[in-house]
Amino acid sequence: MGTFDGLNVGLSALYAQRRAIDVTGQNIANVNTDGYSRQRVNTVADAGPSTPALFSRADGTGRGVRSVDVIRTRDDFLETRAHQEHASSAYLGQLQTVMGRIELGFAEPSDIGLAAQMADFWAGWDDVGLNPSDPAARSQLLERATTLASGFQQLDSTLAGLGASSVEQLQATIAEVNATAGRIAELNGTIRTAVSSGLSPNDLMDQRDLLVLQLSDQVGATARPGADGAIDVYVGAMAIVRSSSVEELAVEVTADAVTGEPQVDVVWKDDRLDATVGGRSKALIETHNVIIPDQRDAIAGVADELRAVVNGVHMAGYDEAGVGGIEFFVGVAGQLTVNSDIVDNPSLIAASGVPGGKVDGGNARKMAEQIGPDTSYRDVVVQLGVESQTITRRTQMQQTITDQLDAERESVSGVNIDEEMTNLVAFQHAYSAAARFVTTVDEMLDTLIRMV
Repeated sequence: MGTFDGLNVGLSALYAQRRAIDVTGQNIANVNTDGYSRQRVNTVADAGPSTPALFSRADGTGRGVRSVDVIRTRDDFLETRAHQEHASSAYLGQLQTVMGRIELGFAEPSDIGLAAQMADFWAGWDDVGLNPSDPAARSQLLERATTLASGFQQLDSTLAGLGASSVEQLQATIAEVNATAGRIAELNGTIRTAVSSGLSPNDLMDQRDLLVLQLSDQVGATARPGADGAIDVYVGAMAIVRSSSVEELAVEVTADAVTGEPQVDVVWKDDRLDATVGGRSKALIETHNVIIPDQRDAIAGVADELRAVVNGVHMAGYDEAGVGGIEFFVGVAGQLTVNSDIVDNPSLIAASGVPGGKVDGGNARKMAEQIGPDTSYRDVVVQLGVESQTITRRTQMQQTITDQLDAERESVSGVNIDEEMTNLVAFQHAYSAAARFVTTVDEMLDTLIRMV
């Protein structure tokens, strides 16, 4: 090492330690920044020349230290797992929300649910059976029957509204996905330019990775590394982002080939091919196409059974004039109503079990004994409760897995204040030692110059 080479060694140490201190400060400043990855400086020893010169040679002591680059501390395997587990959590979380809203629509058990309304309806028939000639009993029965029919209509309307709301949420989600994909493509371009210029765009990469995680929640996206620091983002087997280009998604509503009912799906905007989405979008699609139709069909089955049972018994009885009964309920499920002729003329209620104008209330008492629709409705409610509990348990288990994975990711890439403070002290001491080394070399040179 030459006489003046010591200054270069000390200067390189000062530069390296100062950069390490700057990076440590950046870590501390972003300790609470969502998605930020801890950074560290890679340094290597500057060993000097490795080949001999003609009239000189290196003495092997080296020429100091060089800062190679600043890297993010991340585990690619954990990041890939995070995309998968967050997508599963978002999917189950959305299903849990939907099932909770459906249960609120049923409002069971309560005094305002269909079970209580059906109980009041049968009790109304029992009152008519005990007082078949009492106009007040007949009017009360019609009021309860109208309330019950309105209850079926309201529940069906609530379920239909949840289905329509899921489509609106899906459209909003896909619009946000397209905007996020565009932002990722822009960041890809900026990052590629920075990497090609020898820079370290770590903060931009953190922003991009956070956006990819959002896409995982929304559509189950995954990422694969590309060239020059860029990434490709996939939804299913197709890329929504490839370097700086974007393929947008769209929501498509079509009629089912068998039932004719509207079906919603997510497709690629340009070629209209089906997109295999996950996450929250998958749950919204299932909500509209499967869960809500199944619940509406179940309620329709109860309403149809109620109409069939009530009409069958009612048409076997006789009204106050001794005439055979007519249909009591009319309309299909969702539009179930009490026959307007009976509403206008309560005497048409076929309470009697014998013809000839004798009102004995036997048919009304027989009507009050019907329990088939109640049993069917209880089965629907129980099945809904079982499905909701199953989804809740699956959501809780999945959330536990996701939380554990996030904690593991945080332990790798998150900022630990205690660790950063320790590093800061170490780098500060190293910087002070390098400064002292420079002072020592300077004193040596001063002594040497004074000797000349």
